[in-house]
Amino acid sequence: MSANDVTEKIEYEKEESGGLNNHVVDGNKYSCQLEDIWNMGKVVEIQLAIDNCKESILALKETSEEKRCLVQRLVKLRLRLQEVQELEIYMDPKQVKVVQNHKFVCQTVTQLRFQASQIYCETCTSLIWIPVQSCFACLECEYISHGQCLNSVKRICASVMVKENPTYIMEICPEKSLGNQNYRCAECKGGILFSTTLNQPLLCDYSGEYFCNECHWGSLSVIPSRVVLNWDFQGYPVSQGSKQYLNLMKKKSIINLESINPKLFSFVEELAYVKRLRNNFMIMKEYILSCKEALEAKLLRLLEDRQHFVENSDYYSVQDLIDIYNNDMLSYLDAIHSQFFRHITQDCLGCRGKGHVCRLCGQLPEVFPFELSVSQCENCRSVFHRHCCEKKGIVCPKCAKDKFVN
Repeated sequence: MSANDVTEKIEYEKEESGGLNNHVVDGNKYSCQLEDIWNMGKVVEIQLAIDNCKESILALKETSEEKRCLVQRLVKLRLRLQEVQELEIYMDPKQVKVVQNHKFVCQTVTQLRFQASQIYCETCTSLIWIPVQSCFACLECEYISHGQCLNSVKRICASVMVKENPTYIMEICPEKSLGNQNYRCAECKGGILFSTTLNQPLLCDYSGEYFCNECHWGSLSVIPSRVVLNWDFQGYPVSQGSKQYLNLMKKKSIINLESINPKLFSFVEELAYVKRLRNNFMIMKEYILSCKEALEAKLLRLLEDRQHFVENSDYYSVQDLIDIYNNDMLSYLDAIHSQFFRHITQDCLGCRGKGHVCRLCGQLPEVFPFELSVSQCENCRSVFHRHCCEKKGIVCPKCAKDKFVN
């Protein structure tokens, strides 16, 4: 082989190698462009990219590799355009998607309360791939669904029941038979039977009804009846609908422990202590509402997270009972009680002037009905030192006098 032939061969190999490298570079370029499509979030931006892509396709030969990549890009751009247009509609608060009384809005990754790998559609039960797929959540009950599954939602929003009939089932797992449910899921009405292996009936510990595995995911929840009757805060499996209802009801103060299970106060010291503090709050409220300084300082606002504590002393929410069980409530109430007590008995002359003088010994300092060392007559509400009542061993002098006069 001559020197010229060797030179021509080397130049030919360089050209072939360069062409191959260019092809790889072009492929990588289009691959990167396809990934960039998902970062486009505006309709105008995507529409402009579609127009440019169409022009590039028309300018190329029919059999070129570059044209094939551009066609793929055009398809993905159009899919992305359709999705973004759908997102813009639902992300507009004026155009909330209402289905079965759910108020669905589109959720971004930062708005979601869960990790993207843990988000499943409650309609089709499949994983929601963020940010490739759109994810919608109900503003009321946090029902989560794919955008394309919204029209298939069957479960009525739990907020409807909360508004219409905010009560708890106070029976412990009131189990119903499958026969009473016609061997169908209590929610979607799909067939369920213990003899089948694919769709075993799952019991909801709250409602006592049976559900299919699409309506019952085995989520655990604190059951109000078990708390009130057994002081049991363990989580039990409930259906998705029951879970959402219990979550919405958790902070509603509708449980009257005194009427349902009064013996509980004798067995749970923390509960009895909270009851005493709440009784004191109701008495202190009368002083605070008639005190200009207390109103200006907005002392009652200290209990705004638990407004029912200054409205009554009998009703509790499930969250109240959970906090008492976890010892989170006592320190919270103690701090507020101390502030109220200090204002009335020490800091404010006006409130101190409304104190009582013991009707048995008549000695100062003033006493207040919310003090531990004080007793109060149930009939006339007169206030005495506790040790005076024990020492004298007599009935209320005011009541005795009124009885003698009559």
